[in-house]
Amino acid sequence: MIKDIHTELQDIQILSSAPCRVDIGGTWDLKCFALPFAHIHPVTTNIALSMRTHIRLSAYKAGRIRIWDNQHEEEYPADDLDLSGHFGFLFSVSAHFALSGIDIEIGYESPPRSGLGGSGVLAVALAGALAKAREPVGNDTLTPEAIVELVYNIEDGLRYSYTGLQDQCAAAFGGIHRWHWTYGEMDSKFRREELLSTEGYTRTSDHLLVAYIGENHDSNDVNSKQVTDFLSGTNRSQWFRINEIANEFAHALQQEDWKAAGERINEETDIRCSIVPSRITPVGESLQAICHEMGVGFATAGGGNGGCVWALAQNPDQIADLSSGWEAILKPIPTATLLPVTVEPQGLLVEKITIEADAKRP
Repeated sequence: MIKDIHTELQDIQILSSAPCRVDIGGTWDLKCFALPFAHIHPVTTNIALSMRTHIRLSAYKAGRIRIWDNQHEEEYPADDLDLSGHFGFLFSVSAHFALSGIDIEIGYESPPRSGLGGSGVLAVALAGALAKAREPVGNDTLTPEAIVELVYNIEDGLRYSYTGLQDQCAAAFGGIHRWHWTYGEMDSKFRREELLSTEGYTRTSDHLLVAYIGENHDSNDVNSKQVTDFLSGTNRSQWFRINEIANEFAHALQQEDWKAAGERINEETDIRCSIVPSRITPVGESLQAICHEMGVGFATAGGGNGGCVWALAQNPDQIADLSSGWEAILKPIPTATLLPVTVEPQGLLVEKITIEADAKRP
């Protein structure tokens, strides 16, 4: 039964947010990679970034749900949601919680479709807010692990995209982790291993640079080719090497061996670009060339093919020169920019706030 809560939300709003990420070893979090080759212990190492996706949940018309951001808006009766539109995935998450009379406003700190885990991050933030909204109905707050499993199952089960779990995990937990993908086990699909302390996060931030190259990425073609080739046996040995690199990169981060970490990033990028050359654009190649000249690790974010790129320098002093070099390349592109990010130690954050009388919506 759907519970209408627009009356309960007259005096409160629920705010939630979750961070995006960069990674080494991504794609091994897909079930079609990790399950057949569980014996090699598939892993992904990722770094949560301080750019967060925000959800504001507030009162709306009784019996209805509206989801909107600065580009799109969709509204439906809660008992007749369209799960195939622009916000179809998010309406599917909303449907699971069986609530109505809610307005869901989305805010982004990261560029759209930038390869930093967008849909997974957004779903975690939304599920956190809806779980908090459902508490007065008598339900317990979901754990981060439960939220990760829920939104993954919805996105994967309804075939919204090729998805694994690393985006959702980074969003829920933040920090720097090596994620072990254990889909074949009964108790959980993943196991997390935190690699550094909060002080280590601060030091890592000093070596990190992220840029948006000015065009949205399209990961579907990249992911589809990767999966098709992998299943047919094409490039499989290279994928096995990528899994080894994810482990070696994790070890280098633990030791704060920035030189070794950068070398592993470069090796993985070279392998991935040989598998799918379209994952790096001409702009990305120009940024990569500067990194190679300086001995800095370079990677495309997510599936590449647009979106963001990132670098990990051996020495924090290199970041100023690298920033200047990247800015010179990006300056002619109006939508391109360096992103002022640090490592984000916190994952999903949710809070209820009281609405002041003069701020309530009519």
